[in-house]
Amino acid sequence: MHRTLHVAALALLTACADAAAPNANENAAATAAPSVAQATGGGAQVTMQQQLIEENYVLDRPGVLACSGEPISITARTRIVLQQVIIPGERFHGTFHMTEQGSSGVGMDTGLPYRFVQSQSESVRIEGELPYTGNAIFDRRVISQGSAPNFQLHNVFHFTINGNGELVVDRNEISRVCL
Repeated sequence: MHRTLHVAALALLTACADAAAPNANENAAATAAPSVAQATGGGAQVTMQQQLIEENYVLDRPGVLACSGEPISITARTRIVLQQVIIPGERFHGTFHMTEQGSSGVGMDTGLPYRFVQSQSESVRIEGELPYTGNAIFDRRVISQGSAPNFQLHNVFHFTINGNGELVVDRNEISRVCL
């Protein structure tokens, strides 16, 4: 049970990385080793992980192009904090918080600079055995530093983990609003 619940938390963490970078490439890298704190008591295990993630990708979805008129080369810097409380065989509760740490972008046609504003929190609670289905919602505002319009990306992530702890549904829907 502990292993499969941990898989659920990692699936959520992966979802958040995907949502932060819809077209992320293999250039993602953690700039600092995750800090991990653990405590146990009364049968519960409490774990807190914190990590700064840096990655480079091109934001070129059709919805983004409709707002900005061009693909945007992104350098993302995000701090991720995941806290878990696990009571083996009974319960998992995890909270997730992600904040921007200076993410920016450059329009690939015009050279126009962009900055990103984001802060989000998620909570996952699993009681009993798997399978488990979860949802996460992410919002990111992209602020133009010039004449292009600002826009907001809205991302809904849905996942299902089967009774064997395997990720079997992985759906990621992205929409945008030009501001």
